[in-house]
Amino acid sequence: MEEQITSLKQIAENLMQIKGNIRGEVFRTHEIYIRLKEGEKGVIEVEEKMVELGCPLKFKEIRALDWYPEALSVLAILVAKELFGWNEQDIYEMGNQAPKYSLIVRLVMKYFFSIRKAVEESPGYWVKHYDFGELEVAEFDEEKRQVILRIKGYKFHPLICSYHRGYFTRITQLASGSNNVTTEEVRCMFKGDPYHEYQIRY
Repeated sequence: MEEQITSLKQIAENLMQIKGNIRGEVFRTHEIYIRLKEGEKGVIEVEEKMVELGCPLKFKEIRALDWYPEALSVLAILVAKELFGWNEQDIYEMGNQAPKYSLIVRLVMKYFFSIRKAVEESPGYWVKHYDFGELEVAEFDEEKRQVILRIKGYKFHPLICSYHRGYFTRITQLASGSNNVTTEEVRCMFKGDPYHEYQIRY
């Protein structure tokens, strides 16, 4: 356990040096997922561990539309993974469930009348959540039912790639009305690529 804590402390120190903020709403979706899987006790354990790491976080004090360090959001996910023995699939599911609980998503999805509209608006949707980085539509082919998205200027931790993969899958399901959606990360900054690229088929 001591080695685990030391490792998390090192990760926390590295993460908190990375600039970039995200809307508080994202923390609310983290809290809901943790509570559903681990109960209220799990939420408290994550908060206690964050304090121990020198990065205090109280979910109930987060304001949905205020800006907070993305590093704090990523660290909360990694802490939950270590505490509860989650695997990569659990992180994917966390991302996949997030849009269901997001107020921002519910507001934005009212204007997404089609998959085309959702794709066209996705770069602006990114800006509503992040004050750094960029989401770019590299390809949209309605005939092939395929979207290719690129995330530029975002490099926190490789596990977040799975979170984003789950997130994009759910958003595409909501926008297209199809449950048969697959998302694959075909390029990754942690593998030496200049950006993250996700191929989505629906």
